[in-house]
Amino acid sequence: MMRALRVLGGICSVLYPLLVLWVLSSYREQLQLICLAVLPVLVVVCLIRWVRDRRLVRLLSPAVLILLFSAVLATDSPDFFKLYPILVSGLLLVQFAGSLLNPPTVVERFAAMAQRGGAPLSPGAVSYCRKVTWVWVGFFCFNIGVSGLTALIGSWEVWTWYNGCISYMLIGLLMAGEWLVRRRVRL
Repeated sequence: MMRALRVLGGICSVLYPLLVLWVLSSYREQLQLICLAVLPVLVVVCLIRWVRDRRLVRLLSPAVLILLFSAVLATDSPDFFKLYPILVSGLLLVQFAGSLLNPPTVVERFAAMAQRGGAPLSPGAVSYCRKVTWVWVGFFCFNIGVSGLTALIGSWEVWTWYNGCISYMLIGLLMAGEWLVRRRVRL
């Protein structure tokens, strides 16, 4: 049951821009009621996550959504929904950049988990992982900027296209490019 809820939450997170556009285009008049219905669900998600593992990092995404839904409810302005992709990229930026200051880096942790036989990473691999982490830091800075621009000056459709499609394609391209470079470098 919990796994199904996690999968559903992940799907909703990925589809967030599309869901927001759909709700606004189909149910704008009921936005206040939708916020009132979603807020208790998000609070329950936060409580379940807190009870299960007591890690604040697991509360960030639903807590941010609680704040955004509350702001929309209080102001009747759906523009607050546009902040979610910016905040998620900001949180990822902090996590990746923080790992550069306090190693091992996020990329190094992923590489160590993927390492066969649990052998430690070579110094060259650690150095490569730091460089890849810097690339992700740059990407998150770029993504925050473009997401912010689409939120400020773009229509809901432009915001949805970038945050619900183009940014995911850019992430995929970055991951594929890194995979190709890694195969060539052969760490």
